[in-house]
Amino acid sequence: MNQINFMTTFLQNTNKICISFIVGLASSLLVSHPIHAATLGENLIVNGDAEQGLGDPVGNAVGANIPIIPGWTGSNDFSVLKYGATGFSFVNPLGNLVSVTLPGVDVIGPSNRGQNLFFGGASRASSSASQSIDVTSLSSVVDAGKGAFDLSGWLGGYATDEDIASLNITFLDRANQSISTASIFAPTSAQRNNITGLFFQSTKGYVPVGTRQIDVILNAAYARGRVNDSYADNLSLVITQVPEPSISGLSLLAVSSCMAWKLWRKRRQVSL
Repeated sequence: MNQINFMTTFLQNTNKICISFIVGLASSLLVSHPIHAATLGENLIVNGDAEQGLGDPVGNAVGANIPIIPGWTGSNDFSVLKYGATGFSFVNPLGNLVSVTLPGVDVIGPSNRGQNLFFGGASRASSSASQSIDVTSLSSVVDAGKGAFDLSGWLGGYATDEDIASLNITFLDRANQSISTASIFAPTSAQRNNITGLFFQSTKGYVPVGTRQIDVILNAAYARGRVNDSYADNLSLVITQVPEPSISGLSLLAVSSCMAWKLWRKRRQVSL
């Protein structure tokens, strides 16, 4: 009987030890799992230049043939195109052979363009690509109202086509609720004088207090044509900390205020 009690107690203690070991191991794995946090002064958009992964060398990839776009989740044939893609031909409903041409290696755009650019896709549909950025690590700066953002990118289109790209960001709080938004848009065909190319666009502002996540969406709005000729490259979102006013700056402000007050008094005395 004593042997049975001993074995029962031994097995119970062994189970407890094993469970504790497994829980501890799982906890250590969770703690050691890398979490990539946002960093001040650096581009927070992953693969913003479309250089990670392959670019479509032709411009006709759809569905499963679209190259994987690291860092982004795409929809509706959104793709990455290689500068100087050969293009392709198709027969239109009238029976005519039509050639599709795409941005060449020397097209107007960023000087440090690399090999690839974002492309609305080889189908007649609007598309998009998105990613999310965790900015919890910047909460002390953001919640102090000192987080300034700079959103920029090269956006464009093809000749007279009205397909248009836009880069949109949404600031979310800890409950994943939208606080505010910001966007930049490619110029219309008229604004770029019907020239094929990409043009620098940017906007700046302050990160809303309470922001914990930023959703980034690159939209490619289709208007007409055989493909979605919305183009984008070198996308960037940088958050910096607004510096504290220097003592000299405060002194200058005080002196300026004093001089303005004296001038007001002098003018008032003259008028009287």
